[in-house]
Amino acid sequence: MRRYFADTVSQVVFSTIVGAFVEIVVAGLTPWQSAGVRLAAIPVILFIGRPYGIYRDWLFGLTDGNSNQMKATAVDTFANVSFQIPIYCVLLAINGATVSQIVSAAGSIVVISALSGRPYGLFLEWCRKLFRISAEREKDRPPP
Repeated sequence: MRRYFADTVSQVVFSTIVGAFVEIVVAGLTPWQSAGVRLAAIPVILFIGRPYGIYRDWLFGLTDGNSNQMKATAVDTFANVSFQIPIYCVLLAINGATVSQIVSAAGSIVVISALSGRPYGLFLEWCRKLFRISAEREKDRPPP
């Protein structure tokens, strides 16, 4: 249960900050549209926060436990981009973003996700430590 809370809290906090910045500053959504996307994201994150952690841990398990900083950055970047973008596009559409806003936000969030993949991975690890979860990743679990 602590893994669920750690993975979920980390994703709510991190995605709220990064997502709102991209939506308002880069994509041109109004603060109200961004607030709608952020509020709509919370129930989704409650559902996907832990599966993302499992997916990320599984990807790390594919590196045979040999995760130097370059591999860790690559895994965190791939995990973040491949898991988050489809969900993000759906949330934008549900909250009234136009096709051009979705394309702009998604295009920007690919870059932002790539740049924030490792920082988010480190933040997730920090949250797991805060919730007293061992640093060992779940290597034997299949992806969600």
